[in-house]
Parts: sequence; C-alpha cells; structure tokens
Amino acid sequence: MLTSTFSTADWWIAAVVSGLVFGLVLQSWASTRRQKLGLATVPALAAGAAVTLQSMARGDEGLTPLMLYTATMLGLTLTMAIFTRYIKRQLALMRSGKPMERATGKQVSLFLLTCFAVTLSMAAIL
Repeated sequence: MLTSTFSTADWWIAAVVSGLVFGLVLQSWASTRRQKLGLATVPALAAGAAVTLQSMARGDEGLTPLMLYTATMLGLTLTMAIFTRYIKRQLALMRSGKPMERATGKQVSLFLLTCFAVTLSMAAIL
C-alpha cells in the first residue's frame, strides 16, 4: 500500500484533491457556464456524501470512507481518461448540434467493467 503512512489529514487532502480532479474532468463536457459549475462540483459532492452516509449507517468510522471516496474518484477519473477518444467524439457531435451516438450494450459493459477494474486496482494500490 502506497498510503500506509497517511494520517487522517492526508486522507482528507487526497479525497478533496481527487474530487476536484474528477470535477475538472467532468466540467470539460459542459457547454454552458452553469453546466460547467454543476459538473465540477455536484458529482464529487454527491459521491462523497453517499460514501460517508453509507459508512456512517454501517457504523464504520475513521479512514474507510475517505479511502473509498478517494479510490472511487481516482478510478472514475482514470476510466474517463481511458475512454477519452470516445468521449471527445461524443462531445464533438453534441457541440455541432447533432445527436450523440447511442452506446451499445457492449460499450456500456466494457466501460463498467473497466471502471470496476480500475477502481478495484486503485483501492488495492492505495
């Protein structure tokens, strides 16, 4: 584990930074100022709240929620980086006024499997 010496403050910093990076990647999808702000903040905050609330409901205190959140945000960000070419093509279609291509079942499965594998790898590495 690369983060075995992280303190609680270190995990908070890692969680905030990973959430901000994920938000920055997402905001690049937006075309209006309002969409950019929403995509930069809402998904990361919602994911953080969900992980924290779920951990609290299970009686899990300490670093676990921060570790899960950080691994999830990094996993999603890396998965989006892997699929950058596809995402850019979809954005170009959207910005030109054309409808985006509908994702096939195989594409969705591949994305979800990749996301799962990358996030699991992040959790193992962290």
